[in-house]
Amino acid sequence: MVKQNLEGIKNVDASVRNMKTDIQKLLVLQKPIDNSTNIIGDKLTCSGRLTPISGTDCADILKRIPDTRGKDGVYNIVGLNRTKAVYCDMTTDNGGWTKQNSVIIYHLAIAGEIQEKENSCQGILKVGGNDLLHRLTSLKPQELRVNMERFNGEKAYAVYSNFSVGDETSKYKLEVNGYSGNTGVSLNYHNNMKFSTPDKDNDNYSGSCATRWGSGWWFNACYRANPNGQYTDSEKIGDNYTSWHSWKNSKISLKSIELMIRPRF
Repeated sequence: MVKQNLEGIKNVDASVRNMKTDIQKLLVLQKPIDNSTNIIGDKLTCSGRLTPISGTDCADILKRIPDTRGKDGVYNIVGLNRTKAVYCDMTTDNGGWTKQNSVIIYHLAIAGEIQEKENSCQGILKVGGNDLLHRLTSLKPQELRVNMERFNGEKAYAVYSNFSVGDETSKYKLEVNGYSGNTGVSLNYHNNMKFSTPDKDNDNYSGSCATRWGSGWWFNACYRANPNGQYTDSEKIGDNYTSWHSWKNSKISLKSIELMIRPRF
């Protein structure tokens, strides 16, 4: 009986150790992402310390460090005299895509919740992010890819071979053309539009689209593509939902939508 009790104690001790290891792993996975390091976007130096992987954009990182191919995650890009953490898609269509809330909209919704790939990811471009987006699109010609999914699992995409955003004096004017894909050309309606926010009305609507829909976007009067619309946990039809009208010729709420850019090859 004593032997059995000792064996039981050993088993409990092993279980506690395993539980501790699992908790440590969970804490690592749930650790907030900051602007300096990230589990995926770091590399191990000879000293054994993790240093952030940096580049001018995600495509530059992929080109210089081929091992990052297939490793989606947060990396650092350098510009505007500072370093900014961005989410890189290193998988889709050969990778090298930049997507992050203050660089390009990233609005991925799963199981009825907004999943944040970066601790402040919200799906609304901020003015400071527009400056960085302008820099990226002015240094190199960029292409835009939009991935979207319905609640029934159907997926589609749109690619625009030319995508750029103007500077602050142009009110971050959008230029987008060269469509290909299977979603239809909803974004064409927003071409040459200035960026609007609830406190800066730059649209062609008699009122304020940004105030009406509670988000920032290149509104016209008002939209045919609405990545920043209200999220819902099931498929619905309505003006206030996240939608891409030309896909089904209807404002069907989308389960997910993500916009990302990379230098045009």
